[in-house]
Amino acid sequence: MNILIVVAVLALIGLGFDQPLLWLAAAALVFYLVRFYEGGTTTTKSSPGTPGSGGATGGGGGGYPKTYRDFRLRKERQERWDRRYRRTHPGSGR
Repeated sequence: MNILIVVAVLALIGLGFDQPLLWLAAAALVFYLVRFYEGGTTTTKSSPGTPGSGGATGGGGGGYPKTYRDFRLRKERQERWDRRYRRTHPGSGR
């Protein structure tokens, strides 16, 4: 996906010499590339306390937390979930 965005930016720059609107579109794609694409993995921008955010890493699976604070929030959330599960499912063997 990264290569497609770069090719689209180059095409918009090449075609944009006569039309300034295409320069703006290229700038918007560069902004998207810089803002939402970090180091080969996409991230979602949601606060860790938001319900349904999928964890501190923003994904819900894979990836490492960026800071120690994110790690602690994720670990505490997992411990709360485990305690709640053990309380509601006493004979599950976990």
